[in-house]
Amino acid sequence: MKNLLFFFFTISLFANAIEAEKCDTCSASKEYVKCGYYVEMKGDLSKQDSCLIFAQSILEGNNFSRASWYFLMGGDVDNAIKAGEKSLEAKEYFMAELVAEAYIIKGDLNKAQKYFKLLKEKVPAEALFLDKHFEILSRLYPDKFDKASVIKLLKES
Repeated sequence: MKNLLFFFFTISLFANAIEAEKCDTCSASKEYVKCGYYVEMKGDLSKQDSCLIFAQSILEGNNFSRASWYFLMGGDVDNAIKAGEKSLEAKEYFMAELVAEAYIIKGDLNKAQKYFKLLKEKVPAEALFLDKHFEILSRLYPDKFDKASVIKLLKES
């Protein structure tokens, strides 16, 4: 009986070790750190894949608002818009900011203005991250996202 228990205990240990190595959460956490440090803070576009991997992993958990930001960090503007719009369906109106920013990057200023207007109607100004996001997006998308022009568009919305 002891041998049988030892056998099952040993198999259990190996199974746990294999699971720990495959740890999806661990992998997603590593990608989050890479994205946050290299892409978001340093503007290193060579690490954008980390942002996309993290965005996809949290999207699977229906965390559309966070996924939208990380898709944007990863250069996938279309999926950033899709995830942001899913958040808006759930009445997470602060996401109108990210959707507007994504449309600016796509060059669709009319849609951006529409979402900025929604943002101003539904979310108090003190609850926004506009300055932080504008700085980051200006670094990541210098040819498509000009902070001064975006501020002007926001005011006109």
